[in-house]
Amino acid sequence: MAAKQDYRAIQRRSSETDAGRRTLLRGAAAAAAFFGTGGMVRAADFPSKPVRLVVPFSAGGATDILGRLLGQAMEPHLKQTVVVDNRPGASGAIGASNVVQSPPDGYSILMGGVGSNIVLAYTMPTLAYDPVKDLLPVAHVCNVDYVLAVAANSPFQTLDDLLAAARKAPKSISYMSTGPLGPLHVAMEYLSKQADVSMVHVPYAGEAPALPDLMTGRIDVAVMTIAFTKPLVADGRVRLLATISGERAAARPELPTVAELGFPGYAVPIWNGFFVPAGTPADVIAKLNQVALAALDQPVRERMIGLGVTPTGTSPQEYADFLNRERERWSTMIRETGVLA
Repeated sequence: MAAKQDYRAIQRRSSETDAGRRTLLRGAAAAAAFFGTGGMVRAADFPSKPVRLVVPFSAGGATDILGRLLGQAMEPHLKQTVVVDNRPGASGAIGASNVVQSPPDGYSILMGGVGSNIVLAYTMPTLAYDPVKDLLPVAHVCNVDYVLAVAANSPFQTLDDLLAAARKAPKSISYMSTGPLGPLHVAMEYLSKQADVSMVHVPYAGEAPALPDLMTGRIDVAVMTIAFTKPLVADGRVRLLATISGERAAARPELPTVAELGFPGYAVPIWNGFFVPAGTPADVIAKLNQVALAALDQPVRERMIGLGVTPTGTSPQEYADFLNRERERWSTMIRETGVLA
């Protein structure tokens, strides 16, 4: 307990120091913008140039596909191009850090999620930003359905088969996630703890880079989105064992949840939303929120559902309240997994 308290104290001091440096840098940038243009950024003038949407995962993955869909849907409302900028690595921390260090003017938006905006604050002592202090919520845009996937030629026909093999030979089964101490890593360690097994964690920068290793058997099971696995299942290359969400996915109603397969209460919902650097004017955030909600029109909603994604859409304050509840839930789950031991 004392060690955990020491860790949190160190992390808090580090965050305060880093936040101080970032505040000075952002203050200088804001002052330059103010005096260079004759005033602060105003919603009436925004945007006057292309907007950058930072996706903190590799191109070709589900988050990238979703980001490009939403970016394209936002363009008519912004009357500007939305440029998707992939910044993969460290479970989303690299992309989030890039946005934190950007001018607070609304032109850099993070496609944030559970990892970059919740989990890493508890699991990564060297995290270069504070998700609460350095990033402001714009809108909760969707919940994403993740599944446990194996190659079609895998000997594991069910989740029970996989866990039985892991139980028989500890450390013989490997699983993929999108980064050490990220949400998918925590999700699988949480399952391992409940199933009383020990598996080998193999981190990747995203789903696409992990696919060749899944197909060739270098890893046994991958935690991937329904969006990414949809064509793979259709081609007969991948088989799905279960969804890690609390409820069955609308896009795959036949697929059981992990909870249904013997682990009551297991639920690891993964979500995405838009964030901007702290210091971004409130009226610019309000305009971005309006644009985000307008982008979630019926055709886009239908495409998202078809990809295995549930559209949401909230106000900035509603999203902030949701994030507070999520922090409490994930901190409890991280503690129970023992991943920080």
